[in-house]
Amino acid sequence: VLMEYGTGAIMAVPGHDARDFAFARQYGLEIIRVLAGERQRADSPLTEAETETVGHRLVNSGRFDGMTADLATKEITADLERQGRGKAVVQYRLHDWCISRQRYWGPPIPIIHCDACGPVPVPEKDLPVRLPEIEDFRPDDSGVSPLARHEEWYYVPCPTCGKRARRETDVSDTFLDSGWYFLRYPSTEFHDRPFDPARTRTWCPVTTYIGGNEHAVLHLLYSRFIAMVLKDLGHIGFEEPFTRFRAHGLIIKDGAKMSKTKGNVVNPDEYIVQWGADTFRMYLMFLGPFQEGGDFRDAGINGPRRFLERVWAMVGEAEDSGGEIRKDLVTRWHATKKKCAEDLESLHYNTAISALMELVNHVKEAGSRDLAIVRDLIVMLAPFAPHFAEECWERLGHQSSVFEARWPTWDEKLVVADQVELPVQVNGKTRSKVAVSRDASDELARSTALADATVQRFVGGKSIVKVVYVPNRLINF
Repeated sequence: VLMEYGTGAIMAVPGHDARDFAFARQYGLEIIRVLAGERQRADSPLTEAETETVGHRLVNSGRFDGMTADLATKEITADLERQGRGKAVVQYRLHDWCISRQRYWGPPIPIIHCDACGPVPVPEKDLPVRLPEIEDFRPDDSGVSPLARHEEWYYVPCPTCGKRARRETDVSDTFLDSGWYFLRYPSTEFHDRPFDPARTRTWCPVTTYIGGNEHAVLHLLYSRFIAMVLKDLGHIGFEEPFTRFRAHGLIIKDGAKMSKTKGNVVNPDEYIVQWGADTFRMYLMFLGPFQEGGDFRDAGINGPRRFLERVWAMVGEAEDSGGEIRKDLVTRWHATKKKCAEDLESLHYNTAISALMELVNHVKEAGSRDLAIVRDLIVMLAPFAPHFAEECWERLGHQSSVFEARWPTWDEKLVVADQVELPVQVNGKTRSKVAVSRDASDELARSTALADATVQRFVGGKSIVKVVYVPNRLINF
């Protein structure tokens, strides 16, 4: 039996705890039911499967018999309080946060320990306390901190009495350091203040925070603590540092979550040397929905590489068409600009990349070399393949960075094609597809579908009993 809650037969309720039930069965202890369903008797035999079941009423519980579990919990607690044998309390799972670490890296805690004066703060003029250059900062068997072994740094005069004193060798935890870095980012050039009030009002709180679930339960929680304290002290004007959180998905390899403990991680350097940084970056973003992750397979990296090679060729062939572009290509061009922008905002990187790939295919099939389309393509590609896009942008004759270019705009009227591809079903099975004008009339859709040779093979010589037409979606004979 363990003192801590969590493991061991410690609750002493074998009737309703699986571990206690197993313990009691093994050692022949009596098992008394205290919760029962409406149709169960107090002496009904228990099975292991029932131990986790929350009953409707109490049994074998004296004057509390017949009460629901929720009501009985309150009544029993109140009874114990009246007897002076207990009281209701709320227990929080979050315990005190220890911010000190006994290691080399991290900001030293600015305290000096003096035998005569006790703990003395480092004077402000001597801040920040910087780590010394140490060749070997690994812990050893002595139990002495790596910083304490560096006597030149460790021993200093006491700021109060001048006697020999010792620096604090603990450093602050990185969770504390990262708990307020979002406030520092906009104000890095200010050396007389941690963050500038005007800059902070302009840029904070952060619009979107992206990270793993471990960030949500640790880092973000600590950041909220710090922000709330700073708000109460009047240093900032908000309590919530991040207005939106999005968790990224997990990368799967060989059927398991990619992690060091499983030994299935890959070294990105090897892929970057072989394929280039942007190909590898695009492949990871193309694996699957960002918030769900994807399955990492070496063979899949060929796709993004071939795509970038096709784009490179298009850049070399691009020329000004003078505005003469096929109508269907214009529609695809504007639709891609809209989809890519919207998918980026919603973190659907894989579908945004897919839209760019489809645009390249349509441009190739149309035999187009239009400079305007290629220019927009490179700007949209830049978030996914930044180095590659920068090189392409320069090849197109631009002197400034691609990241100074405006994001491509689109015309909503041109996003929608004049024609749609209408699936044609016969008895509920799709047999063909025909092109009709958008929102075509019933008569036009019917005549166009029936004129299709494939459809005729299935309806020819037969009487059509009914026609179901859903505009822009399907027609079913």
